[in-house]
Amino acid sequence: MKESPAYSFIKERISLEFERLEKEKVTPWSFLTTDFGLHQTDFFGKKINYKGVGFEGSPREVFWNSFIQPFLKDIVSRSFSETAQFCSKRGIDGKIPLEETAVILKQGINKIYERMVDIDRRLRGKGYPNSVSPYNPQPHLSNSEAFVEERLWAETTLLPKRKNRLNAFYEEQKFWIWAIGIIIAIVGIIIKVFG
Repeated sequence: MKESPAYSFIKERISLEFERLEKEKVTPWSFLTTDFGLHQTDFFGKKINYKGVGFEGSPREVFWNSFIQPFLKDIVSRSFSETAQFCSKRGIDGKIPLEETAVILKQGINKIYERMVDIDRRLRGKGYPNSVSPYNPQPHLSNSEAFVEERLWAETTLLPKRKNRLNAFYEEQKFWIWAIGIIIAIVGIIIKVFG
């Protein structure tokens, strides 16, 4: 499938979102077991501080089950809105760019979960990641991808219906079409009466 004219703009914006998320919110978890510890803020502004603890129990539960999902949903929601606005401003049909947005979002989500699996293995393996089996993030990944699909469906369903060119021309030139019609009718009556 050929990429839409909006593709490179969409990809650049979304890629930067995921890079920032990975650097600012995911990578700091790799310092959990160091002397520095983890000092993080969740999506809702709640402080998360762990120091001198292992990566089990509460820290691991927070890492996998409540921390990253709100950030991902925010990126998904904003990305679809921004794509729709981009297309609307430029008069581009939004269907294909919205589908491209979904693909790029799923790629970014996959990379985030791959990074999280890597951090999980390193923390549980205490520096020896190959000593433990990788965590299977599939339930989280499926949940996030389902959210992408749900938003894609909503955005494409809510796209304004494009008018055909004749209807669009009529809407834009309604005054002149009516004026010309009235003039022709008046000329016809004059010719009939005086002709």
